[in-house]
Amino acid sequence: MSSQLFSGIAVLSCVVLFLILLLRRFRQPYFTAYIIAGVLLGPKLLNVIHDPAVATELGEIGIVLLMFSIGAEIDLHHLGRNFYKPFAIVLVQILMSFLCMYALGVYLDWSASRIMLMSFIISLSSSAIVFQYLEKSGEIRSSLGIITCGVLLMQDILVVPMILSLNFISGSNASFFELIKVCAGGILILLFLRAAIKKKILKIPMRREIIADHDLQVFIGFCICFGMAWVSSWFGLSPAFGAFAAGIVIGQDKATRWLEKSLIPLRVFFMAFFFLAIGLQLDLHFFAANAGTIIIVAVSVLLISSLINSLLFRLTGSSWRDSIYAGGLLSQIGEFSFVLLTLAASLGLVEDYIYQITLAVITSTMLLSSIWLTIIRRLIYTLPPVGKS
Repeated sequence: MSSQLFSGIAVLSCVVLFLILLLRRFRQPYFTAYIIAGVLLGPKLLNVIHDPAVATELGEIGIVLLMFSIGAEIDLHHLGRNFYKPFAIVLVQILMSFLCMYALGVYLDWSASRIMLMSFIISLSSSAIVFQYLEKSGEIRSSLGIITCGVLLMQDILVVPMILSLNFISGSNASFFELIKVCAGGILILLFLRAAIKKKILKIPMRREIIADHDLQVFIGFCICFGMAWVSSWFGLSPAFGAFAAGIVIGQDKATRWLEKSLIPLRVFFMAFFFLAIGLQLDLHFFAANAGTIIIVAVSVLLISSLINSLLFRLTGSSWRDSIYAGGLLSQIGEFSFVLLTLAASLGLVEDYIYQITLAVITSTMLLSSIWLTIIRRLIYTLPPVGKS
């Protein structure tokens, strides 16, 4: 058992390292290497990793750590002053996604449940991908970065009512107690964030001793990050939302900045498993047999999503250059869309063919997002700045 574990980790590490070194020559982001490694090492090809569920669970830890880090980086006061912008953008996003899917669903004779599911799926962007772009480019504290982060946060919050809606239309109604728990949890965390905006609500004692002790730093970071994630999960909300709230509290105090930094290696490791799990779930034979349909749909999603988001950012006061860039950033389909798709399959709302097509389209938009964003960046930086900055 232990030899299989070590050989699996060794093969995984070598394959990921080789792909990273190869893709770096083409200036591709690391998550592309992780997804390709998942496809290669999965049960459909080399069969090095037999159980995708384990990688998925490890990947969820990576999302929690990422959201914690982003919470520590973001300017909460700026986000609080501009809260209406991301909120309005997300609401219109969902409405326009529903209208697009409704028109398509009527043409293809889809059921109401499938139309609702698909509108939810295409309305969500990838927090993991967008946050990494903003972090590496140093734009996460910019005005555009803060509004974009706000949009992603609003999307993550709205995943909960989306999940409840899918349960409702499938006939697996959530209990009244669960609904009360979700509402109470959302209100409590929002009040917690409101208090965090007004004043520092957490002071860690023994700061000098802790700064000199790396082991203490890691486990204090774990307690705060995963403690808030567990509380959020208990209320029926996304664990990532709780971790984000914990990161915001930590980020208020410069004396606690070591907490976020001490968790960076762990975040990188577990985030790799998140993208690896995406590749593991992809059926390469199905993809090859339906490649034309998948690529056409994926490119259409990138184009339409970019257009919608660009117009929405422009209408909320961003310049055309920033709006087009934000549209490109948010164009791919996100990780929580996998959650909704998997839930819909377990509830019997989609058959296997639609599940595989949708899974392949989501993965393709992620893989193509870096190329698409490169095209957009080259386009906007050749245009003269127009409109409000």
